[in-house]
Amino acid sequence: MQTNPMIEEDARVDALYRVLKGRINWDNLVPTLLEAAKELEALPGLKGSEKLELLQKALRHALKHSDKSDIEKEQILHYIDTIVPIAVQALVLASKSPILKHVQAACVGCWAKK
Repeated sequence: MQTNPMIEEDARVDALYRVLKGRINWDNLVPTLLEAAKELEALPGLKGSEKLELLQKALRHALKHSDKSDIEKEQILHYIDTIVPIAVQALVLASKSPILKHVQAACVGCWAKK
């Protein structure tokens, strides 16, 4: 019998939510993202984009159950949708190799033109 992927995803979202619940700092999500990244790396069979989607869903779920005002929730939701993917990408990049090396490689053309 084949498992329903939606039920499996919901279970993963709930599991990640339970790990993060009570430890989310809505004023500075970076420490939360670091903690979540450790948990997500332990999950087998997920691609990077799937891990990011799972993280965003867990954060949205946590935000829904938070005591923040509707205005604050709207602002944080925008942050989850726009900034979290960039921050996670930076965290992954930093964990794989030194950032300076990537900056130098990207900027070689800029420096060579001067």
